[in-house]
Amino acid sequence: MCAQIINKVDPNYSALPASHHHFSRIAPIYHDLRATDPEPIAFIAKQLEQLVSIEAVDVGCGTGRYDLLLHSYLGDKLHLTCADANSNMLEALDEYLLKHGVSNFTSIQSEAENLPFPNNTLDCICTFNAIHHFNLPNFLQKSSTTLKDGGYLFIYTRIPEQNKKNIWGHYFPYFHKKETRLYTVNELAEAVAVIPTLGINSIEYFKYGRTSSLAQLVTRAIAHHYSTFSLYSPEELQEAIAGFTQKIKNKFEDVQRIHWFDENTLFVIRKED
Repeated sequence: MCAQIINKVDPNYSALPASHHHFSRIAPIYHDLRATDPEPIAFIAKQLEQLVSIEAVDVGCGTGRYDLLLHSYLGDKLHLTCADANSNMLEALDEYLLKHGVSNFTSIQSEAENLPFPNNTLDCICTFNAIHHFNLPNFLQKSSTTLKDGGYLFIYTRIPEQNKKNIWGHYFPYFHKKETRLYTVNELAEAVAVIPTLGINSIEYFKYGRTSSLAQLVTRAIAHHYSTFSLYSPEELQEAIAGFTQKIKNKFEDVQRIHWFDENTLFVIRKED
């Protein structure tokens, strides 16, 4: 089943904060900068496999990396809306999904807290590596009203402990100290507990082996492949890259094949029947 692609602006949509300029700038190259993990999508598909038809939205969808995987795993029974506050990201998403043969989706420009869906209409809300950009209480409240009874909210993110242990948190000066937006497990659990109709079903942990060269890592930092890098001033970033380069050279014998682990967490939240 194919539907027309629609780009529309939520009537409650307000002016973007300055931080969103980061996403406008990197939208054309975002796919080259970020890793896309199929494991959480496989887990999500397993939770939804009993549904004959799935009305879903990916909030903070970016350029559609995870949306392509959602279609790959869930097929024609998935009716997906891709929502993002950044129009440049949505333009890249439309091009990316169409290029890969996906046309049964809708893309909308909307803030996460003002999703333009009627109450009790969605089977599933997903967000991948974006929750730290949202107003969490307002997003959870909106999710609770738009989800059907028994519907799922999947939040895939890094927690501060995981951010501290990856290649950037471990070796890039001040990275984990600069990144103060990530939620701890307890913080997210407490925010969910405030919403009477939502409850955490499970918390899943994922670990991935990564390999890259020092040159590739430096290129990603310069390109701000994590929005954390935009929290540095140009002078701070240049100095941090120099420090990072030296630390990597001191630690790894082969800077052409640097190996580390990234870790992420999936919160499986459900609206009570």
